[in-house]
This record gives sequence, C-alpha cells and structure tokens, in this order.
Amino acid sequence: MRPTVVKVGKRFAVKLGHIVSLQEAKAFRFISSNTMVFAPEFDASLVEPGTGINFIVMEYINTKSMADLWPSLAAPDKIEITNQLHAALQDLRGLEPPSYLGSLNRRPLKYEVFWTPDQYPAKSGPFDTEDALNEGILKLLAESEPQAHLTLLRTPMSAILCNHEVKFTHGDLQPKSILIKMTGSDEPRRYEVVTIDCEISGWYPEYWEFCNATIAGRLRPK
Repeated sequence: MRPTVVKVGKRFAVKLGHIVSLQEAKAFRFISSNTMVFAPEFDASLVEPGTGINFIVMEYINTKSMADLWPSLAAPDKIEITNQLHAALQDLRGLEPPSYLGSLNRRPLKYEVFWTPDQYPAKSGPFDTEDALNEGILKLLAESEPQAHLTLLRTPMSAILCNHEVKFTHGDLQPKSILIKMTGSDEPRRYEVVTIDCEISGWYPEYWEFCNATIAGRLRPK
C-alpha cells in the first residue's frame, strides 16, 4: 500500500500511512540545515496511538512534478532544470560522510534490498564498511537464491563493488520525486528544483545514486 498525501488548508501537506517512515522528516531537516538544496519545510511527525499510522506534516508546495511538467517544457527550460538538479546532487554528495553506511543517525538503510522485519544489522545495516554492505546484500539474497548464484556473484562484487567513497544519497531519484517550481514569469523562465520522497536517503557507496536512478528510469529514457 502506497502512502497517502493530502493537502490540509493552504499551508500544509500531510503524508500518512503505516509504511511512512518518520526517518523522512529527519532527512528533510538534515538537507535543509546542511545544504542549499530545496526541500519541503518540515513541521511535525507523529504516530497515531492504537492504529500505528505514521504522519509527517510538511510545507505544501503548489507546483507540478518533473514527471508531469517535462513533456511540455522547451529545450532551454529543460537545460535550466537539468543544471539545477546537477548542482543539487553535487551539494548533497559534497557533504562530509560519517564512518558508516546507513540512514541518518546511524540507523538501518531503508532501501528495499536491505529491508528485514527485525532490521537485523548484518543485513539492514548500518554497515562499517562497503565489504560489510556487500555481505549484507548476499545474506539477503541467500533467502531466495540458490547457493550457486551467490558463489557466482561474490567474486565480481568483491572485485568491483569496493573502495568507493561514501556519499549522501537521495536514493529515489526519478521524475515523480522531483518538484519543479517556477519562480518568475519573465523570459527566460527561472525554476527551483525541490526534492521530495527522501525516506530511503542516507549514506551509500558513491555509485548507488546513479545506478538506482538508471534502473528507475529504464522505462522512461527521455
């Protein structure tokens, strides 16, 4: 079941659901406090007693997603937005990393490949090294894949997925997770790129953002 997002009054948007991660509220605050990247202003988070439904209250931004707006944009506008998105990613990736791979405040990674019901650290993190992260992936794959497949994967993973820098990663970069806000009506138009859906963000190997965005966008080459 996907989270529900509702507008409350003129100022607020509320994201709610059992699968809504309150970690996203911390991510919004972290991004706003440590970078120049635009993100919704966070107001509050809470869990409803009895139902266990999580709520995140944030700033409502009256605009469209990149997925909705992109087909109607002219080439110069697309270049402007692409440049802003590049600058935003550079800002996020320029943050000083901690000594672990995981979510903010040394929490388990929220990306689906690391999910376990009990958030077992050896599988879900946080991980002290990239090797430990790779082992976590293999441990999770062992629950569904034959041992022969794991043996085949271990060698290239050890040779290729190693010695990477740790970067702050949005983790869900796709057109629906990016809002495009027009800031003026004069030509050339000016835009602000606003990042949303930060619930799986955290500290990952430097390749993670590109690879995950490529997978997410494989059916939308434009």
